[in-house]
Amino acid sequence: MKPPQERQTHNLSHLVSKQELLDIFKQLHTGKKVKDQHLTVGLVGYPNVGKSSTINTIMGNKKVSVSATPGHTKHFQTLFVEPGLCLCDCPGLVMPSFVSTKAEMICSGILPIDQMRDHIPPISLICQNIPRHVLEATYGINIIKPREDEDPHRPPTSEELLTAYGCMRGFMTAHGQPDQPRSARYVLKDYVSGKLLYCHPPPGRDPMTFQYQHQRVRENRWDGGETKTQPGGKKREQIENVVDKSFFHQENVRALTRGVQAVMGYKPGSGLVTAATVSSESSTGKPWKKHGNRNKKEKSRRLYKHLDT
Repeated sequence: MKPPQERQTHNLSHLVSKQELLDIFKQLHTGKKVKDQHLTVGLVGYPNVGKSSTINTIMGNKKVSVSATPGHTKHFQTLFVEPGLCLCDCPGLVMPSFVSTKAEMICSGILPIDQMRDHIPPISLICQNIPRHVLEATYGINIIKPREDEDPHRPPTSEELLTAYGCMRGFMTAHGQPDQPRSARYVLKDYVSGKLLYCHPPPGRDPMTFQYQHQRVRENRWDGGETKTQPGGKKREQIENVVDKSFFHQENVRALTRGVQAVMGYKPGSGLVTAATVSSESSTGKPWKKHGNRNKKEKSRRLYKHLDT
């Protein structure tokens, strides 16, 4: 008896529809079946890659539970799409780290971020993939610049990024230092969700030129510091604030004081006090008597009511 011919499977890059995917499932196995009644297809792979979501799409409604957290599926679950085809939803499998490191699996969403033990390797990987100006523009922070004896174009370290982010968000420890592990979890979740966007280039492409969205962020930052111009090329006129102009260009500016002055012979609003002024005032009358101060204790809100808007 001749052994059944093995069918070679080719991975295609184009997207397939629901019916096309079911046809591929039916054509994968052409040999002897364990159960003659139906064909069982199991979806096996890394956590959080869309196995359960694919089954829900094929079934047309939510049959299995899905979540953005890796490792949400805990048990096997079989579902019949049609009488001769059964789909099996499997828990995610974390393979031994022969190809990917633990930091790469955390950044890819394969391992849960909240169960992370060491935050330095994955944050260092993010600093290598995301340029400094993109991190500063995304979070509104200023990362410390390299020293004079270092490469000015080197990527920031994990400590530099997390220190700046923790100070900006107010994440502090009991000793008053930036809480780097807490900041690392927020940054990693932004990286996994796509807020910090990085696209792996195809083979043969330069990673620096492939990330065109990083160059766009740099151009937007440069354009933000220049004067905005209208489409015709004319500069946009700045709106004149009449209230500020009238307030800061007063001619009769004076200081308002409260209480009794310590200098004998001083009259409010008379300017600086000199020795000649004090001697002349003390020789005529009683300087501590202020009989001519009528209407001088007016409220400031009445004196400057014309400035109210």
